[in-house]
Amino acid sequence: MEKFVFHDHVVDVLFESFGFSFEEALENAALAMFTVIADVEKVKDDERIEVEEKAESMEELVAYTLSTLLSELDSREMFFSKFEVSSFKKIKEGFAVKGVAYGSPAEPELGKTFVKAVTYHEIKVEQKENGQWHIHVLLDI
Repeated sequence: MEKFVFHDHVVDVLFESFGFSFEEALENAALAMFTVIADVEKVKDDERIEVEEKAESMEELVAYTLSTLLSELDSREMFFSKFEVSSFKKIKEGFAVKGVAYGSPAEPELGKTFVKAVTYHEIKVEQKENGQWHIHVLLDI
């Protein structure tokens, strides 16, 4: 199974990630975003950044998690090469996720596209009849 695919969009970047679980689809959504930002094949995974988010819906959880990762990239001047979900659960208020992003200090020659934000427009989380999870995300570039 593919981890993600990019779809044509007039101005921004639209992608769809896949997984046999929500957690795997979220990890692949993060990887798709990282792939837009930098050459992930060349980004080392020397440093770990822990991420924790809560949200009322799974769509909000995806947006919050990817936005937090984007913020961490910017504030720490890093590129990430992967994200691993360590915990995902339903809570009273909705959903919660914990994970770890792996990366290294940003090297300009590895940079590709500046991503301004993760948008709520077109964001969608769905589980297909075959059990696979799909996450649709639009990035503002």
